[in-house]
Amino acid sequence: MTIFLPLLYLAAGWIAGQAPFDIKNVISKLLTKLIIPMVIIFNIATSFRSMGWIIIATALAMLTLLVVSKIFSRDPVMNLCFSYLNIGWLGLPVASALFGNQAAVIIIAAYVGSSIVGNSVGASMLSGKTLNPLKILKTPPVLALMIGILLIPFSDQVKHIGSELYQIAKFLMSFLGMAVLGIWLSKVNVGLDDFRQELKPFFQRVSVMALLITLLLLLAHATHQALITDNPATLYLLCLLPPAANIIVLETHYLGSGRSARPITCGTCISIVAIAVYAAVVIGGRMIVT
Repeated sequence: MTIFLPLLYLAAGWIAGQAPFDIKNVISKLLTKLIIPMVIIFNIATSFRSMGWIIIATALAMLTLLVVSKIFSRDPVMNLCFSYLNIGWLGLPVASALFGNQAAVIIIAAYVGSSIVGNSVGASMLSGKTLNPLKILKTPPVLALMIGILLIPFSDQVKHIGSELYQIAKFLMSFLGMAVLGIWLSKVNVGLDDFRQELKPFFQRVSVMALLITLLLLLAHATHQALITDNPATLYLLCLLPPAANIIVLETHYLGSGRSARPITCGTCISIVAIAVYAAVVIGGRMIVT
């Protein structure tokens, strides 16, 4: 039953999008500046040793996707839509529902890696400026990463004191993140041609990500990284994720436009269908095994 919860959260956002007032900016700020950093801090403080590999691997995978995307287009908005994936808001609730808490650790680590790249490289691409290390250090995911590292010596205390707060924050991250996506879906009109245009980059991204994840699993087996080798299904779920909703926030800020809304919306719809099929296969495989 829990697998359907992300879709219910999405539907709640779509309904909220019909209201005369707009709450997505407030929710986005709450997620970006408070809730998501809380989730990152807790997981880094309590599970950093197992997460470090995934943070680095995700950042490198995103940079690889960025390089590949430039083969097909020089448009920075489209480059970001190809390489910056919705790992936190869509990936986390789906992975948690399908695979449990261990999957959440993987997805959160992947979110940290992608956020660092997305909010630094992505911002510099759209602004036309060179990378500014000081600005990168001030982004919420990086600040949360540093706070979490400082709290590693107190991991037992963090786990004892913050477990309940973490569960609340993780739920709000899933619910509010999917709700924001639902609000965006309610605002953008798309046609069949738009979906056809997004199918090609979707399958291209799936192919590149599947190859990168396979290489990561081989490397993890060779170096005995149990968190990675024990959760291949969670890692391959990353292949199916759509462009990050945060792209339109960056685009609006730096370019004053919203061209990414259409590929984000179409990509999200395509991904939801693909993830539903993937979930059915995973659940069916479990039933056969048991």
